[in-house]
Amino acid sequence: MNIIKIEKSDDTIKLSLYESHLTLIESNSFTDIYTTNFYMQTLAKKHNIKKVLFIIHDKNNNSVEMRMAEGENAFFIT
Repeated sequence: MNIIKIEKSDDTIKLSLYESHLTLIESNSFTDIYTTNFYMQTLAKKHNIKKVLFIIHDKNNNSVEMRMAEGENAFFIT
């Protein structure tokens, strides 16, 4: 299982993809949710990811959400 950490702030969304051993695979920044969601679906295909743990840190609301997703169609944030 892979881990995707999302850090959301006013002007950027930072995405980091990790292996289950917490080795960083890729990291990128985006300006909107639509581009981020599209990129996550390409990551699923590129790295053959079937299951992922999402850790979403919303810096504006000072909140953290964790959820599991299976299948590339479930790899999105709101």
